[in-house]
Amino acid sequence: MKHPFLILLYLILATLPILSQNNDKTSINNNDFYYDCIIFRSDSVNKSRLDVYIAVPYKIITFLKSDNGTYLSKYQIDFSCFDENGNVVAEKHFDKISKANTFFASLGGNGDFDNSYFSVLLPEGKYKINVKVSDLLSKNSYQRYREITVVNYRKYPFALSGIMIASSIYELSDKYSVTPFLSDNISNLDEGFFAFFETYNQKSADSIDFVYQLLRDDKVVDESKKITKYIDSGTTQKYLKISKINNLTTGTYILKIIALRHSNDTTFDESQYLAVTQRTITYTPSLAGNVIDNLNDAIQELRYVATQSQISHINEAQTQEDKLNRFKQFWAELDPTPNTQRNEAFEEYYSRVEFANQKFKSYTEGWKTDMGMVYIIFGPPSSTDRRQDYYNPARLYEQWTYPNGREFVFVDNNGFGDYRLLSPSGVTEKYEYNRNK
Repeated sequence: MKHPFLILLYLILATLPILSQNNDKTSINNNDFYYDCIIFRSDSVNKSRLDVYIAVPYKIITFLKSDNGTYLSKYQIDFSCFDENGNVVAEKHFDKISKANTFFASLGGNGDFDNSYFSVLLPEGKYKINVKVSDLLSKNSYQRYREITVVNYRKYPFALSGIMIASSIYELSDKYSVTPFLSDNISNLDEGFFAFFETYNQKSADSIDFVYQLLRDDKVVDESKKITKYIDSGTTQKYLKISKINNLTTGTYILKIIALRHSNDTTFDESQYLAVTQRTITYTPSLAGNVIDNLNDAIQELRYVATQSQISHINEAQTQEDKLNRFKQFWAELDPTPNTQRNEAFEEYYSRVEFANQKFKSYTEGWKTDMGMVYIIFGPPSSTDRRQDYYNPARLYEQWTYPNGREFVFVDNNGFGDYRLLSPSGVTEKYEYNRNK
C-alpha cells in the first residue's frame, strides 16, 4: 500500500521504528550516497513494510557525453537483507541510468541526486541491511550498512511508525505534501524541521498527547510541551513541528516521540505512555553538502587560504553557531559558482587537506608538514623525483615539478619521512581555486 501523500525526494531519510533503533555502521561523515530504511505497518498480518530510500549524488557517478549532447551515467544498486543467522531474506538489484543536460550538471554542480525507492515485507525480528552502489563506468563502489529491528505493529493496541524528518509539510485536503530531508544531519535546517509518522490505533478514536524529546547520552537536552492531537481508529498520519534547537554541539542524538494518555497535567511519567518511537539524528556542521567533521580543526586548516586576521575573526565569534556562520561566509566569498549547490573551492581545498593528512603525516599532522603545505596550495605536482644524498645515503631528497616549471625540493635528513622544504626557502602564496587547471 503506497502512502497517500506526495514524497518529493531531496536528501535522504533516517528514521527508527517503534521500540527499535537503527545504527548506521559507517561513519557519520560518509556522504558518498544517502539511504534509509523506515518501517510501517503493512496489509500483511504477520509482516511489516520496510521502505528503502536511496539518493545517489551526481558528483560520485561518472557521466559520458552521448550522441545527442546529453550526458549519461550507468550504475547499479544492490540491496541485501540478512537475518540474525546471516541468511539472505530479501534482495533487490537495479540497473540505473541517469541523465544530465550539461557537463557542469554531470559533475554534480547543481547538487542533483538520482533517487530510488522500493519496499520489502519482513516478519518481526532483527536484520542487517547492506546497500551497495556501483558506478559501472569508473568501477568505484560505495557500501552502507544498517541494523534494524522490525516490529509487528498489530500486536499493540496503539503504536507509532518510524519517524520521517521533513523540511516542509503542506496539508492538501486529506493528504500531505511532504518534502523529506534525506539526511540525519540537521545542522543545515535553520528553520527547524518536521517529524512525520503514522499512528496505528486499534481502539476507538480519541485525543492523544504527544511529546518529543531530544537526548544525548541518555540526558534530555530539549523537550516539548504536550501537543494534543485527535487520532482516529486505524492508520492516521501525523507530524510534529520541531523548532530549531540552538547551541547543539557536534555529535549524535536520539529524537524520541512519546504518545501519552490525554490529560490536562503539564507533567507526565512512564505510566501514561501509550507508545514510543525514536530515531538517531546527528548535528555535524556542513557546507555545500560536505560534512565539517570538526569545526575548530577546519578553522585551523584555513592557514593556507586565509590570512591570520580572517582566522582570528572567525575564532572570535561568541558562540559556536556564530563561528560556523563566519566560517561559511568566508567560503561563500570564495565560491566560484555561488548560484549552485556546490562550492568547488571548499571541496577541493579540504580534499587536499585530507590527502595531505593521509600521505604526508610525520611527527605532526600531514597538513602541517612542508609537503602538505605545498600540496594544499599548489595541488599535485606533474612529476616527482626522489634520490639519495651521495655522501649520506640516509639523507633523501624529493623534487616536485609543476606544469609552470616551478620546482620544490624537500629533504629528509634522517630517513624517517620527515621532509622539510629546502628550496625555495619559503612559500608566500595562498591557495586559489582555478577551474581551468
